[in-house]
Amino acid sequence: MFADDIYDAYGTIEELVLLPEAVERWDASCIDQLPADYLKWFYRALLDVYEEMEEDMAKENISMSPMQRKRMKRQIQAYFAETKWLSQGYAPTFEEHPSKALVSIGHTLLIATSFIGMGDVVTEEAFQWVLCRGKMFRALDLVGRVMNDIVAHEFEQSRMHVPSSVKCYMKQYGVTKQEAYDELNKHVDNAWKDINQECLIPTQVPVPVIIRALYFTYVEDIVYN
Repeated sequence: MFADDIYDAYGTIEELVLLPEAVERWDASCIDQLPADYLKWFYRALLDVYEEMEEDMAKENISMSPMQRKRMKRQIQAYFAETKWLSQGYAPTFEEHPSKALVSIGHTLLIATSFIGMGDVVTEEAFQWVLCRGKMFRALDLVGRVMNDIVAHEFEQSRMHVPSSVKCYMKQYGVTKQEAYDELNKHVDNAWKDINQECLIPTQVPVPVIIRALYFTYVEDIVYN
């Protein structure tokens, strides 16, 4: 995601401070208030993409949930919070880390966005099911975040990077990298148990929508392993 790259590797804290406010307002008039051309390009592209998605869904007589925009706003806020952690040299606790990291992974947002184009099977209830981030989606987010952190840990140590779950666990508990990996993989296993349990609970959400969400995470699991 371009927003991830902007906050993770490209922008400066001084430049990025105005972007969350602009995204919160969601108004093209905010473009000129952004301090750098790359931010103006990103913001314009963001508004255009969402407008295009709304038009495509309207052709299928489906209205995009207002929560979709709200989720993107939370995404940008989470990126900025992590960037502030890095710029201030702040090390969150392992328990505090998920409050931003499970949002910044973008897993839930991408799943909801992938529903576009599925046709009549996708309802307003389906978007609400994903974007409200119940137990199943918190578990799906955890799987994506932890596996990403484990795989990317070595690379992240070679440059300035926002704190990862691996780094937070190692620092808080004074353990080795491998010990942190082992413990975090237990969290992933427990998350999959939660996902399986949730799938057994009857729901009005169409089966193809549930399968789409699960397959998204299955692919991540395969890629990261």
